[in-house]
Amino acid sequence: MNLFTADVGQGKVHIYDSGNDEFHPKLPEQNLIDLDIPKLESGDILVVECAHLRESHRFTMAQPFDWEQLNNLKQNAEERGVTILLFPQKSTPKTRKLANVSEDNKSDEADTKAIANFLLNDNRAFSSLKKFNPKKLKNFQQENNFIFDYIQQCNEDINPAKTVGYGFNKKIDYEDEISKWIKKYYVQLVSELGDEELVSAIGIKKTKKGYKVDKENRIYTLVHSILRPNGEIRVRSDINKLPNWKFIKAHYLGCKPYHMKQGVCASNYKHWMRRAVSEYAFPDKLRDKDDPKKLSANSSDFQLAMTFEELDQLKKARTKVDKMTQKIWYVLRKMIIEDGLR
Repeated sequence: MNLFTADVGQGKVHIYDSGNDEFHPKLPEQNLIDLDIPKLESGDILVVECAHLRESHRFTMAQPFDWEQLNNLKQNAEERGVTILLFPQKSTPKTRKLANVSEDNKSDEADTKAIANFLLNDNRAFSSLKKFNPKKLKNFQQENNFIFDYIQQCNEDINPAKTVGYGFNKKIDYEDEISKWIKKYYVQLVSELGDEELVSAIGIKKTKKGYKVDKENRIYTLVHSILRPNGEIRVRSDINKLPNWKFIKAHYLGCKPYHMKQGVCASNYKHWMRRAVSEYAFPDKLRDKDDPKKLSANSSDFQLAMTFEELDQLKKARTKVDKMTQKIWYVLRKMIIEDGLR
């Protein structure tokens, strides 16, 4: 098996043959559809960013292929014995950092090589790639619109609260049903969690006088995934029910690489809570220059020149935080839904 990675742009296709370390730039787009790629053989794998293999429409240049072309590609792959896998869009910058590619290097060769380097060194990432299966744009939108609507509603709900400190800024007169719930039940939540590590993770601090909400964006974000500011239960529009944890993690908290731009809720979790709670930080790179104990808000957990051993440590640490968050979420769901504390 040989791994090929492809990038599509400006009417051309750029292919990297990892097994032979050969880069084939600026091939005609039709070469991808026909799988007219040097040294591509039966049993090989071709990885393409998922956005490039969706049905074209007039609002983007990133999806150049029509429905017939995509089906031809699928048929050609089956006949040739080639597996086509989809790489999550907007994940390429992470692979560039791991490959130690500078920000000044914008070449297609750097991108295709960085993706190949990442997949060949991270078996879990490789095994998680989706298999190419063409879908009509209309069908894709119908299958995903409820997710986008859900995310949009969440952001419309949380944006006003974010600007006023989530109802915990003593200088601003603001309160909604979520902040009221937190103020009323956070002490009981501490008891229900029964674990100081979980209590600290959700942003509740133990003091000499008891407990207080110390990081309001954390607890507000998680309660907000179940309760809306007007007091209604937050439900999926397609089934009119509260989402399960798998849906919450993937779409609300933004831990699914095939989606992007989840907004404030995902940012509060991925860029703030998970990073701060995590036991791992890339040496010196995530530290604030003025306060070594504080994480830098502008840094990414993926760092330039990070080794794959360090990446593995990072993933294990993030997984631990995700599992902690899952436990917290189930306790919140029990309190709000099953126990009816509203």
